[in-house]
Amino acid sequence: MFEIYLILASCFLLPICFLITNNLMYIYHQLKSLKHIEETTNIISMENKDILYVANIYVNRKKWLDCITILEFYMKQIRINELIFLVQYYNCIGLCYQSVNIYKIAAKYYLKAYNKAPFIKQTLKNLVNVYKLSGDIESASQIHQKLTDLNENKNM
Repeated sequence: MFEIYLILASCFLLPICFLITNNLMYIYHQLKSLKHIEETTNIISMENKDILYVANIYVNRKKWLDCITILEFYMKQIRINELIFLVQYYNCIGLCYQSVNIYKIAAKYYLKAYNKAPFIKQTLKNLVNVYKLSGDIESASQIHQKLTDLNENKNM
């Protein structure tokens, strides 16, 4: 009887231990990456991929204001030849505002991203989503049509 109890306890505790270990490893890798980024000599001129990595960490931890703040700060330092990073910044800021149900500002940032690079499908998907959430079905259908046209043109 005691053996059955141990087997059942092990079957219950092993998945929990696995999930906890995975989360601890994820946090460890995040902290290790943040430490590496922190050790850069000039924090003002960080690489764009590092900035987006930190912003994604903030998004995963639901620290919307921190994410918006870091992206707004570094957005002013983007060079013209790094347009794709600016679009990613706008999309990430839009996601933050969308997550706290401020749909008008989220749509504003998604539209900025769309104006910079109208061929990126993720921006169009984000716009459709935020318009649907805000109840603007007409704008959502217009953007969805643009997305459909973009998909059809790519397949040709």
